[in-house]
Amino acid sequence: MESGEWKVDALQWTIDYRLLTIILLIAFGCSQNKHSHAEQYTCPMHPTVIKDKPGACPVCGMDLVLKRKHSDEVKVGDELDYLLKPVNSSVISSIKTVTPVRKSIDIKAKANGVITYDTRATTTISSRISGRVEKLFVKYNFQPVKKGQKILEIYSPELLTAQRDLLYLLKLDKENSQLIDGAKEKLRLLGATDQQIDQLASTGKESTSFAIYSQAEGYIVNGGENQNSQAELDVREGMYVTASQTIFKVANAKTIWAEFDLYSKDASLVKVGDPIQITVDELKEELDEKVNFVQPFYERGENFTKVRVYLSNLNGKYRVGQLLSASFNKPSRESLWIPVMAQLDLGTKKIVFIKKAEIFQPVEIKTGNQSDNLIEVLTGIDASDSIAYNAQFMIDSESFIKIKK
Repeated sequence: MESGEWKVDALQWTIDYRLLTIILLIAFGCSQNKHSHAEQYTCPMHPTVIKDKPGACPVCGMDLVLKRKHSDEVKVGDELDYLLKPVNSSVISSIKTVTPVRKSIDIKAKANGVITYDTRATTTISSRISGRVEKLFVKYNFQPVKKGQKILEIYSPELLTAQRDLLYLLKLDKENSQLIDGAKEKLRLLGATDQQIDQLASTGKESTSFAIYSQAEGYIVNGGENQNSQAELDVREGMYVTASQTIFKVANAKTIWAEFDLYSKDASLVKVGDPIQITVDELKEELDEKVNFVQPFYERGENFTKVRVYLSNLNGKYRVGQLLSASFNKPSRESLWIPVMAQLDLGTKKIVFIKKAEIFQPVEIKTGNQSDNLIEVLTGIDASDSIAYNAQFMIDSESFIKIKK
């Protein structure tokens, strides 16, 4: 072989070798690129571990899972945007809805009450002298007494001295009528009756204890210092009383009061002279009366209105402490009414949930009178609005309602 031919063959081989090398490099690169886009597996606990085939994690031994590409992630579109609204902005539900009704209905309010004594027919029995209660004839509160009935006996040194003064004058200066009349008047001022004074003058013997009689007919009402005691009496045998101290109060049961406490929301329904239907629970008796007295008052952190009706009790069939119930009816002007369950009382605000499309939104309302299970709406909604029937079901226990202005 000539040297020129050998050089040509060597050059051809070199070209073929280089061409083969380039082809192999291109093929390897394509294989690497294809592999880079192939599925990859990773460890849930060690995301830095990446393999091109299933297996076990070399760190913790857990099975490798398929690694998802970013292109597979779910994108939230406009059709899902309403699901991501915060719960304090709107509430999604499919509960029953109602439409407000515009009409005029009679307002009905109910209240519970009790029969109490008429304080205008109460007589106060007080002690005119200081002394010790020797004997007590009244044993319990609300005990009935008659006029002139002996209720206690009292020992008083002052009364004993006044008796002795009268006896001394009758014995040694019986002609001195002026002094004798003065001594008798002193005994009267100390609480002695004319009968007791005449008995003292006729027998000539003083009494160590004097009886005190009831000045009115009725029943005993605890009238001492402890006004909260309803069962026990404040005065007991052996106790000392002072002059002008109230011992008992006698309430006349011929006239009584029926008293009811109304909540402030119902107070505007009742005026003096309005009709009222009273039911005596124990007697199953119904009375048609009129309201005689209305007085707002505040007790135990709540505002009430006391409604009072004067009743006659000449036959004595009503007793103090009997339970009563009453209903008040009053015609109303034409208004917008919704079920009571449809409004939610937040304390300072009242709201309803208006349905718009598939979303319920809270709206503040102003309410008025209430009649049974219906409540009057003054402002906030229209008759065409569709509202949730039960507002309580619309509340998320972990969120607050944000009312749109």
